[in-house]
Amino acid sequence: MSNEKLSFKMTLIGDSGVGKTSLFKKLFRETFDQKIVSTIGIDKKTHYFTINTSEGEKEVEVILFDTAGQERFRSISVSYFRESKGLIMVYDITRNETFQNLNSWYNDIVDNLGKKENYLVILLGNKVDLIEENSEKRDVDEEEAKKYCTDNHIFWGGECSAKAFDTEKLRSIFKEFIEEMYKKVGKSNEDVNNKDTKLKKSNNTKKKKFC
Repeated sequence: MSNEKLSFKMTLIGDSGVGKTSLFKKLFRETFDQKIVSTIGIDKKTHYFTINTSEGEKEVEVILFDTAGQERFRSISVSYFRESKGLIMVYDITRNETFQNLNSWYNDIVDNLGKKENYLVILLGNKVDLIEENSEKRDVDEEEAKKYCTDNHIFWGGECSAKAFDTEKLRSIFKEFIEEMYKKVGKSNEDVNNKDTKLKKSNNTKKKKFC
């Protein structure tokens, strides 16, 4: 396994009530809370993943941001886009309006991050457990979501459930996201990290010489 330090920032975005916070908490706490309230502002957690790359296994530090979906917090959420290499857009497969509103979120991403080769956008449909209970609750066809990804060059992350999927299954899904993100921006991210390390060493040397 490579000892190179690799760190990625990722952000969960989407309308209020699509289940971003439930996914966020299930990834880190291994529990599902039916009474989760809407996120106010930003929440942040760090987790380490071991991913497979063409150079072998690498340990990756992933800093995941959970953002508020309400319109009044939109400017706060958008400010975190600029720090992320992975943007996970989440919609509720039982509420078509959350899928239609993806265009607005996607435009915010492009407007703030510019060149598409500098980051990976991922689409994730949540609450598949509700469909398993009652198929009539489906309000977004999976093929429609896949087409949206194809048309906009977005990585299709599939459908999931913060309630029904266990933590290991969700982490496996996110591991796939990170591996895809590494394929697209991994090398440039390592270059930045290496430059930061060299700069810190250089500054420390200068301080010692000055003393």
